[in-house]
Amino acid sequence: MKESEQPILLYRGETFNPNFYYFSGMDVSNSFLLLEGGAKKLLVSKLEENAARAVMKKGIVVLDDFYPYLKKELKAKTVRIDGGRLPARIYERLAKFCRPKDASADFYAKRMVKTAGEIEKIRRACGMTKKILDSLELSKNMTENDVKKQLLMKTIGAGLEPAFEPIVAGGRNASVPHHACTGRRLGNFVLVDYGVKVENYCADLTRCFAIGSAAKELQLYEKLQGIFWKVADGIPDMEKSGEAGKLYEKLTKSAGLPAPIHSIGHGIGLDVHEFPRFGKKYADRMKGAAFTIEPGAYLRGYGARFEETVYFDGKKVRIL
Repeated sequence: MKESEQPILLYRGETFNPNFYYFSGMDVSNSFLLLEGGAKKLLVSKLEENAARAVMKKGIVVLDDFYPYLKKELKAKTVRIDGGRLPARIYERLAKFCRPKDASADFYAKRMVKTAGEIEKIRRACGMTKKILDSLELSKNMTENDVKKQLLMKTIGAGLEPAFEPIVAGGRNASVPHHACTGRRLGNFVLVDYGVKVENYCADLTRCFAIGSAAKELQLYEKLQGIFWKVADGIPDMEKSGEAGKLYEKLTKSAGLPAPIHSIGHGIGLDVHEFPRFGKKYADRMKGAAFTIEPGAYLRGYGARFEETVYFDGKKVRIL
């Protein structure tokens, strides 16, 4: 059997599974999605039957026990699974009667090129995130946790949910790329990395704010904004995603900054981090993809990052 003809089995447990949603267009908890021979079947328990029938008219299979049915359908077959999201206990049960094969990289590759509808959802997520960031009230005596609370309350007030845990890094904490919020006061300068979801699609933006005297921090932030635009302008002439990483290294060196400690960006969509990948070794396609461009520099006692979510239509990088 050709790989493209091998059945796909995806599991949606207690938390959202982007691949399950992408291939089904649904989000029904504690269920299996079986794709084989052009047919789509949603396997649910009695508990989830009503939720399933609200979003799917046919192909629903209601079961007390999933595994006898799966054994009958998949016995001795190679089955493509999402290895990163399938619990080990389920993998072990499946492996008793079929040959599970991790196809998560293939799923990411399929999701990499976005439809117009997907780009519109990401655009809306970015628009709402920018609105929230622009409305922040900041003062030196606020703590990082105070700002985190603002971000989350504004998100909930807009009827949305966070795409990821907010990063709020005041003063020297901005030198830690993935700093976890604390009760530390902001001081003169703060980095905020945040994004919301719209219909399950994510935004990811980073902004830095001067609240007091922060000349060296602002100078660094301006350099990073300049690097952002040079990378964005250079992408249309590139064939491989890794070329953007190489340009980023060259630009940081020219700006007198330390060598980058993270890539220039990452794909974005149903996951905050997906394909394309921007490490120098990668050769992912950028045309048709949504991704971030996020130059950052982390120095002794201070740091900064500037990040936008963008879409590359094959001719121009467009900020979403």
